[in-house]
Amino acid sequence: MRKHGITAATSTLALALGGALFAAPAAQAATTVASVVHEDSELWYKGAAGQTNNLKVSVEIEQRGEWESYYVITFRDRGDITIDPTAAEYDECVYPSAADHTVVRCATEVPLGSDDSDNYDVNLGDGNDTATVDAGSDAYSTIYGGPGDDVLKGSARDVLRGDDGDDRLDGGGGVWGVGPYGGPGDDTITNCSMDCYGGPGNDSMSGGVDDTENNMYGEDGNDVIHGLSDADHIYGGRGNDTLYGEEGDDTIYGNSGNDTIHGGKGTDTLSGGPGTNKVYQD
Repeated sequence: MRKHGITAATSTLALALGGALFAAPAAQAATTVASVVHEDSELWYKGAAGQTNNLKVSVEIEQRGEWESYYVITFRDRGDITIDPTAAEYDECVYPSAADHTVVRCATEVPLGSDDSDNYDVNLGDGNDTATVDAGSDAYSTIYGGPGDDVLKGSARDVLRGDDGDDRLDGGGGVWGVGPYGGPGDDTITNCSMDCYGGPGNDSMSGGVDDTENNMYGEDGNDVIHGLSDADHIYGGRGNDTLYGEEGDDTIYGNSGNDTIHGGKGTDTLSGGPGTNKVYQD
């Protein structure tokens, strides 16, 4: 579980979202249907096994009285989503429309500064899945792609984990993000934010356009990494890597392998490491 810091007003009083427009939750999910559950003290979205999930997540902040704030989290997928009784009880999950079970709305209390765990998590399971979180989301989450060639796009506060497969991860690129983890496979990672890891495989990584100092790790494989703006720390890892600092005062280590390193604009510190390397200050 990932930790973050956030300060917000809160209260122990939980108000229901119920009303004439909200239907009662369905029974617990079958194995081939997506579901929302409350597990390990957190709200989880679990993708349908063996299906290609296309999840969209939007988050709004709802003020309830003077001191209470809630994240209202809406999940939309191509197939039906069942609501586990635990999610209905602890996270106020409901169907906004009784006739449409592809949309579920939940509410989790905005935590105090000392309670900084994820507000929700997503596990898409196997298959070539897609998940998109609205760019303006303020809630923290971890999204697991699972086995398959997944496409994950997160907001600035999301951690993206591609897991097995040739994944495409857009890490949000904001200063609040912890960054994506590609996992095994030939992954493409863009808008790297903070700490980013390619994992085993021939990965392509690039930093965000914000003035954010990123730590980018290619790990095993023949990786191509672009730092883009600001002072980045880039580590090629094992393999024959091609590394670009671009703008900013970058620190680049090729590590083992026959690497090619381009410093770019700025006062850079470049080290090829063991192997036959080509190093260009530019």
